[in-house]
Amino acid sequence: MKLITKYNRINLIATIIVLLAASICYYFIVRYVLIHQLDNTLKVEEAEIINYVNTNNRLPEATDYRDQHTSFEESNDSVKRKFSNIRLHNGHHHDHVAYREISFPININGKLYRASVTKSEEEMEDLSELIAIITIGIIILLLLILFITNRVLLRRLWLPFYNTLDSIKEFNLTNKKNVAIEKTKIEEFDNLNIAVNSMQIRILKDYETMKNFADNASHEMQTPLAILNSKLDLMIQEPNLNESQTKQLQSMYDAMSRLTKLNQSLLLLTKIENNQFNKAAPLRLDILINEKLSQLEDLIAAKHLHLHTDLKETTVNMDDYLADILLNNLLGNAIRHNNDNGSINISLNNNELKISNSGASFSLDDNNIFDRFKKGQNSEGIGLGLAIVKQICDNYGFSISYSYEANEHNFLIQF
Repeated sequence: MKLITKYNRINLIATIIVLLAASICYYFIVRYVLIHQLDNTLKVEEAEIINYVNTNNRLPEATDYRDQHTSFEESNDSVKRKFSNIRLHNGHHHDHVAYREISFPININGKLYRASVTKSEEEMEDLSELIAIITIGIIILLLLILFITNRVLLRRLWLPFYNTLDSIKEFNLTNKKNVAIEKTKIEEFDNLNIAVNSMQIRILKDYETMKNFADNASHEMQTPLAILNSKLDLMIQEPNLNESQTKQLQSMYDAMSRLTKLNQSLLLLTKIENNQFNKAAPLRLDILINEKLSQLEDLIAAKHLHLHTDLKETTVNMDDYLADILLNNLLGNAIRHNNDNGSINISLNNNELKISNSGASFSLDDNNIFDRFKKGQNSEGIGLGLAIVKQICDNYGFSISYSYEANEHNFLIQF
């Protein structure tokens, strides 16, 4: 959920709660004012009745109008002046209607009377309903205006943030395109831009350091390794070596070869991670697979492997060098870790490449099979082959997975 959406929801809910609470309070305040006004009207009626009694020394005529009633009752008990709410039957509405009543004592010639004046609250209720409807309409209008205003203003307010975010998304180490920093009048966004700019400088510096290290290591380590290999070649060819010395030199030679491969593989991984292979071009993968199989014919024949292929014409956008390494590792593993008289099945279409081979009768750990220096039981090599395959797939947005089914090890690449 976007921050603006979340803020609008919270703001809208909070505003609705506040306005509803305020509306309820407003309704009761208006009702109190209207009742107070009605009480003042009843007080005027009371004053007129008392004035009439004082002037004429008799009770006025009782009245029974639609919205007002006046009545007088002789009382033997003391009468207290009070206001009350009552409901009386209304002939016009055939229903009981709410009335506001004032009752007060009147003494005429020693006789005590209870005078009552009631006035209908119907007009007051109609006015209250009208005020409530107007209030609800105003609240809905205010909420609508507030929602639209928030969306427009917040989008403009957060525009520098989204511009910075888009620039971060476009940031690329290989082309060293700087993150566009937009000057704003908001302190938090300025601080964010300063932090992003500082981070960008550190990343570029670290990238240059790693790139220089990879380049330097590639040149500096290859020379001594080549010298050691050539010296070992010469020593192995010495005629006076006994069997023990030959075995030791052969072990050293094998270790040196492994070290050379390890160096090359680590440098390759570093280059892939640093996006130094960013030139992709359309590549006929089916043709490349057939070429690799032709190169590996001797190894396949040496183990008497049965090869089955189903290659559809497939074009992918890849660097041809990385595609060659990808197939070398997968096909090399399928041959190296296979049984004598085993099988290799290769299928290819526009959606996926699947390489299956017989081999050890146990499943590899698919949780870490593509991790660096993770090798299966009785595996040879340096433990970087599948890590390189995974890195190449990640580089082009491919997905690779491993499974063990029907006594076959399956590697599936989905384009």
